[in-house]
Amino acid sequence: MLSVVERSVLWAALALATAAAWSITYLHSPDPAPFTPYLAQAWCGVTKWTATSAASSFLMWVSMMAAMMLPTVAPVVEAVATIANRRHGRREPYTPAFVFVVGYLIAWSGFSASAVVVQWLIYSVAWSGPATSNLNLILPAAALLVAGTYQFMPAKRACIRGCRSPVTFVMTEWREGYGGALQMGFQHGLICIGCCWALMSLMFCLSVMDLRWVAALAIYAAAEKMLPGGDTLIAPAFGLAAIVGGVALIASALL
Repeated sequence: MLSVVERSVLWAALALATAAAWSITYLHSPDPAPFTPYLAQAWCGVTKWTATSAASSFLMWVSMMAAMMLPTVAPVVEAVATIANRRHGRREPYTPAFVFVVGYLIAWSGFSASAVVVQWLIYSVAWSGPATSNLNLILPAAALLVAGTYQFMPAKRACIRGCRSPVTFVMTEWREGYGGALQMGFQHGLICIGCCWALMSLMFCLSVMDLRWVAALAIYAAAEKMLPGGDTLIAPAFGLAAIVGGVALIASALL
C-alpha cells in the first residue's frame, strides 16, 4: 500500500491535472445560456467550419474529457502506483503510474477526434438543412433514448464493472514495462469509453462546452463509477429518467 504522503501526492497530482484540464475547458466555454437544448449556440459562435475550428474543437473535447474522467480513474491509477512503489522499494524494474495515465488519455483523445467528426456532421445539418428548431427536439430526444437504453445493456454493465473494479483490472490485465503500462492505460480508457460514450453524446444536444452541463455530467459519471450502488441503483435510475425525458420530448414535438 502507498503511504499517506505518497497517496496524498498522487491524488494531488491528479487534482492538479484535472484543474488544468478544467481551466482549458473554461477558456473554450461560451457565455452561459438558459438550460435548454439548443444547437445554434452549441458550436460556440462558429459560423464557418475550417481546419482551425476543427483543431480548436478537438482541443476542446480533449480537455473536457480529461477534466471529466481523470477523477474517476484515480482508484485504478492508485492501484498501478502501489505496484510500482513496491517494485521500486525492492529495487526491481518499475514503470511510473503517469505512463498509465498517458495511455488512458490517448484513448479519450481518439474519442475526442470522433466527437469532432460528429460535431461537424451535426453542424452541417443544422446550418444547411431544415430549420434548426426541428433538431432542437429530435436530437435531444434521440440522444436521451439512446443514453437511457444503453444503461440497461450488457455492454454497459460489463464496462461499468471494469471501471468499478480497479484491483481486478490491474491483476488480470497487468503488462510489464513502459509499453505495457501505456497499453494498460489505453485499454482501461476503452473500457471507460464503453461505459460513458452514450452519456457524453448528450453534450451534442445540451450545448457543447456549457460548463454547467459538463460539470453535471462529470459529477454523475463519478457517482456512477465510484459510489456504492453506482452500477445497481444510480445507473438504472439515470437510464429510466433519460428514457422518460426522451419520450417527453417526442410527445411535445408531436403535440
